[in-house]
Amino acid sequence: MKKKLLVLACGDEVLGGQKRNLPSIISAPALLTGRLEIMMKLRPERIGWLGTETAEAGKSRKSLLRLLPAGELTSSLSVLMERIKKGRSAGDLLLLSPEFFPKEAGFLKRFLNFHQKSANDLTLVGERVGSPRDRASEDYFVHPGLALVSYDGHRRWLSRVRPFKPSGQLDVVALVEAAWAAGLRIGFYWVKEADKDLFIPVNSLSDYSRVAEFLRQAKIAELEKRGVFFLDPSSVWIDPRTKVGAGTVIYPSVIIEGKSRVGKDCRIYPHCHIMDSRLGNRVKVFGATVIEGCRIDNEAQVGPFSRLRPETRLRRGSHVGNFVEMKKTVFGEGSKAMHLSYLGDTRVEKKVNVGAGTITCNYDGIRKNRTFIGRGAFIGSGTELVAPVRVGRGAYVAAGSTITENVKPEALAIARARQVQKPGWARERRASLPAAGKRAAKKRGK
Repeated sequence: MKKKLLVLACGDEVLGGQKRNLPSIISAPALLTGRLEIMMKLRPERIGWLGTETAEAGKSRKSLLRLLPAGELTSSLSVLMERIKKGRSAGDLLLLSPEFFPKEAGFLKRFLNFHQKSANDLTLVGERVGSPRDRASEDYFVHPGLALVSYDGHRRWLSRVRPFKPSGQLDVVALVEAAWAAGLRIGFYWVKEADKDLFIPVNSLSDYSRVAEFLRQAKIAELEKRGVFFLDPSSVWIDPRTKVGAGTVIYPSVIIEGKSRVGKDCRIYPHCHIMDSRLGNRVKVFGATVIEGCRIDNEAQVGPFSRLRPETRLRRGSHVGNFVEMKKTVFGEGSKAMHLSYLGDTRVEKKVNVGAGTITCNYDGIRKNRTFIGRGAFIGSGTELVAPVRVGRGAYVAAGSTITENVKPEALAIARARQVQKPGWARERRASLPAAGKRAAKKRGK
């Protein structure tokens, strides 16, 4: 009968403040997602995860994943096992902490098979030191971060050992001492040359770059199988938590971070940076555009050189062009702002045209104020909308206006100084310049 398997893993709480400065692609939630993909292939009865990070648990994961608070780090092994699984049935427990990052489930399966065939109570991963020809050498070291424990629900030693340090690292020494004191069988899985490419030892901050590169390659390979096309896969970085629909084309030098969602048949052009955003189907994001915490509906397009800040939503079929910035703005279906504009704390209804150089003056030095632009309105170029202000449905705002009062529906608002024209002024000025020069020269000669 196949023995049951439990997994108890600890999140990336190591390296303190340094770790928190790393990009979200290598953040603790991203690493959790990457590790879960590997651990799920072991088909465990339950996975316990110690840490503050969270993961999106799909239908297949909800019954398996049990998130435990970081405060449980110093609990005994028996208490931790009770948290992730009720009952006392026999089986094996895989312990994993941040110092050991498995690149595939195959290595963990071989490790588990060796542990069971050897009938060990505790198995660790060891690596011999020295040349393979040096058979006399008995020097070795133990890879931290990975261990297998056999349990039958009755062994007292499980209640005497705390497997994790407060830092989140696996306490291999404590495990060995407790097993040794209880007279249990301790064994080593000796790493072979072929095994060395199947896991990443994480001993310093720089090792996370290797983990990040592995996660990047794994994610791109996964998306390619799902019908996503990369023009230059080696230059693209995609978070393990991101989802991309089939038929989407991603150009070189694109970064997609966090829990982003990109729909089907989209085009993401070069040098775009997308963070925690949701893009619908057939969306176009032109080059050098930054999108953070936004939602873009089907058939909308944005860029090039645009910036969409958090809580912005582009409705279906809307167009946002070059050098346009938006923040906390809902931009209506079919509306257009094609160049050189800023819209902040604004609601724009359907079929609105926002002319070049339009600015919503949303900050009065104390608070942010909102602007409303009604359906079908036309905002002329160089307009300043001083919030709070409303532009009614179908209204026109003349170019160069500074609007400080509400504009009624279907009205034309003009708020600019009257143009003054002086006939012949330029000719008279040119004629006066030589005479003025002569007078100045004569004055200097005195």
